[in-house]
Amino acid sequence: MKILLIGATGNIGQRILKEALNKGYEVTAAQRHPEKLKTRHALMTVTKVDLLDEIELPSLINGYKLIISSISAGGESTPEQFKKANDNLIAALEGRPDQRLIVVGGAGNTEVAPGVRVVHSPIMDSLPEEWKPDIFAHAYVLDQYKASDVNWTYFSPARDIEPGERTGKYRLGAGNMIIDDNGNSKISMEDYAAALVDEIENKKFVKQQMSIGY
Repeated sequence: MKILLIGATGNIGQRILKEALNKGYEVTAAQRHPEKLKTRHALMTVTKVDLLDEIELPSLINGYKLIISSISAGGESTPEQFKKANDNLIAALEGRPDQRLIVVGGAGNTEVAPGVRVVHSPIMDSLPEEWKPDIFAHAYVLDQYKASDVNWTYFSPARDIEPGERTGKYRLGAGNMIIDDNGNSKISMEDYAAALVDEIENKKFVKQQMSIGY
């Protein structure tokens, strides 16, 4: 299967790229700045993409059964640009049920009680103000995917995600925050990437949110 990976230079994106290549997938790494991608592999090609360009986007995604979006709401992009980029992806994929999209999501969209996401809970009051625009942008994006006819999967990480070890041992949920016996919600970026790539074949969370943690 040929995969279009949008955003392969980020902390999570580069690990998804490595995992997919190790699994033998052919990957087209689509970047706003292709020159920043230093990885080279026989199964990888690099192309330029700007998700804010709604005119060129539909033609770019042609021919790919699977698209992975690993863009973030922060960094070089503003939360409003993040929302617009996802709106453009939705518009480009509407009416294309044979093309699947897996989105790297945010922990703010995980449920801490039945039907209650972090973003709509009192937890938000304790979070730094500078985090909130990104969290609200992710909440908007998830709601947009739920309202669309796109063949989507939105993958929320644990509350704490950081570089670490690829253990291959983790728990998955359907959008609920995964918490261990000590009250921690953690996952390594390596295990997150492994679970995302496994979902390509497993197809357990089609048109659903999925979550992960130890």
